[in-house]
Amino acid sequence: MRPLILCRERLDRLLSVLSRQGGEETLRQLSRRFGIWSWEAEQAAALGWVEIIARRPRIGRPSRVVRCLNNSQSAKLPPRRRDIEPEICFRHRDFAFEWSTRAIRGGSPWLGLPGIGSAYARIYGEKKNRNARDAAASRLAKHSDVRAVRHWVCAQLGREVPLDEPMPRTRSGIRDRLRELGSWRARCI
Repeated sequence: MRPLILCRERLDRLLSVLSRQGGEETLRQLSRRFGIWSWEAEQAAALGWVEIIARRPRIGRPSRVVRCLNNSQSAKLPPRRRDIEPEICFRHRDFAFEWSTRAIRGGSPWLGLPGIGSAYARIYGEKKNRNARDAAASRLAKHSDVRAVRHWVCAQLGREVPLDEPMPRTRSGIRDRLRELGSWRARCI
């Protein structure tokens, strides 16, 4: 899942909708009619592309209006969608953590990799066939996000990273933080 960061393509969509609507539109109408969410408009306002003002009528609910700004030369451009790295899936994170802790506890005697099948079964549910479960676990173990989380957990258990430090949410964040801490595991990610 990608984090809620405004990308350049969504900013272009917001600006084109506002230009078609005469330069301004309420946040409610933007979300209902055009699928542009309030967090996108708020991030565009923080970058300087639009402004959000509150209109308070004498009777009724106040409305938040998004207005396009003309001085967009000084505004910053957000990154493109392809440049925003997706966060690590929570299931991949849980699988890597479970696999690492099971390998430390001794693992499973039937597999070449200690505890990988039982870790997969715990996170993803039991499969009908043990060979299918082990094959799926083996494929998942080769995923780069799983490898990054596994390096982070092993670095924490090896006291290279403080135990109370939260894990970064992206693969490059894990690599950069391990590099800052001087861990040799940063080269392996």
